[in-house]
Amino acid sequence: MNSRVHEEKRDRDGRRVHIVTLGCPKNRVDSEIMLGSLLEEGWEFSRDAEEADVIVVNTCGFIESAKEESIQAILEAAELKAAGKAKRLVVTGCLSQRYPEELARELPEVDHFLGSGTPAEIVRILRDEGAPRQFVPDPDYIQTAATPRRNSLPAYTAYLKIAEGCDNQCGFCIIPKLRGKQRSRPIEDVVREAERLVAQGVREINL
Repeated sequence: MNSRVHEEKRDRDGRRVHIVTLGCPKNRVDSEIMLGSLLEEGWEFSRDAEEADVIVVNTCGFIESAKEESIQAILEAAELKAAGKAKRLVVTGCLSQRYPEELARELPEVDHFLGSGTPAEIVRILRDEGAPRQFVPDPDYIQTAATPRRNSLPAYTAYLKIAEGCDNQCGFCIIPKLRGKQRSRPIEDVVREAERLVAQGVREINL
């Protein structure tokens, strides 16, 4: 193997990502946006966490059992990193949004914490060696039909996110703090994404 081929193989091997998705369908769509954005940048998806160079854990922070499941998934990924199976560990999603300082303090093995409104930022965070360890802005992001996305469900079905956040302030619900204020996508934009999904072979769309 000549040096050029060896260098290309090393670069390719250093860009394999595994994504663990926990929680609701909104989180699944966010993970699909992260994966689609990374694939467009030349990353490869690894179905096996042990073969990935980067592990992303997209967490849920809604109820106690979901928080516990998210922490367990982070710790399992951290064990793989400690064993040399992965080079970087990124924690995203609602748990990061809800407890950014606590997680950063208690989990030094995590390289980056991203909030629930930052799925499209994953490429920049992994590309920039000087990227902040914590990037948890107030959630105001919403995707468009042009946002890169790779469907993770069977080819015939997909979720289509039409809105984000909530303006209600119910005493029993943390969603406005995790997902931000209500914001809806224009109908025309939703239709464009639906048409794109159909062109990819999707026959069942869950709004």
